[in-house]
Amino acid sequence: MELEPQIRPRQDSDLPQILKIENQVFRPPWPEEAFQENDFTRFWVLCSGDKLLGYIIYHVVPDEAVIVNFAIDPDFWRRGLGNHLLGHTLGLIRAEGVNTFYLDVRRSNQAALDLYGKYGFRRLGVRKNYYSEPPEDAIVMVRNFAG
Repeated sequence: MELEPQIRPRQDSDLPQILKIENQVFRPPWPEEAFQENDFTRFWVLCSGDKLLGYIIYHVVPDEAVIVNFAIDPDFWRRGLGNHLLGHTLGLIRAEGVNTFYLDVRRSNQAALDLYGKYGFRRLGVRKNYYSEPPEDAIVMVRNFAG
């Protein structure tokens, strides 16, 4: 399948596909209510036609942002979609004047660590036993744009 991904703001009708991806990718997954609260600063989805391929959620405060959830449908891993969505997101936040972008990632998620490293994120610290199912440390990463 040749993908022509489009990035757009999340719509309420996206929720079933978002939950499907969330439940495939994360242990434990976020509950449905977490996606319905709509208090996220930014929530973008990556689609090809009617198929939702991934999403990214991040908060923005005056000059900082933090990724709170980012996933690609496992059926479409290793096709550059995470790269596409993250690159687009970095462009958006730079346009908003964000100087520092943070995220947490499982220590064992080498594919994500590699992706973030490609975009200039560096390791800032460790959150011991941050994740459950299975228990695992989080690597805190940061990308500075200013200076």
